[in-house]
Amino acid sequence: MILYQPIFDPYHCSYRLLNLLNYLNEKEVEIERLKIYDFILLYPSFLHKMTLPQSYTYIRKSIRVNDYNSISSEKITFAQLNKMQNISLNELSLTSIIEGKKLKKGLVKRTDLILPELIINSFMNQNEEKIKILNFMKYELNNLSIGKLKERTGLIEYRYDKI
Repeated sequence: MILYQPIFDPYHCSYRLLNLLNYLNEKEVEIERLKIYDFILLYPSFLHKMTLPQSYTYIRKSIRVNDYNSISSEKITFAQLNKMQNISLNELSLTSIIEGKKLKKGLVKRTDLILPELIINSFMNQNEEKIKILNFMKYELNNLSIGKLKERTGLIEYRYDKI
């Protein structure tokens, strides 16, 4: 039996990263922030495990927990996903979809390269739950500093970051 896991698919990872960049519509996004958002997009039930302020509990109520998409160790899964994200980011850089110079500085910035209409249309036709998650990231999580985001998720070490 063959099982498909999007975590191990570099093309699916590239698609998710482009979806995030398109939806966030930011000039530049920190690589670590984008990777955390990608993890949340891939495993939305992780929002139930994050330490969020009381005002953000609405998102937990709107996200269904899928037992078939649960993970035993978030940090191990994030480390596995990190490898695929690096491959995808490098590929997006080589194809001039994101800027390579910014990538080396720890930032992700889209170039002016126009994506195919089929991909753009697929971004526009997402299910309701995914749109809620994307809105939560864009309007709520984007207000957190990268250090606070790392702290609240617990996916990336933050205590030794430069202040």
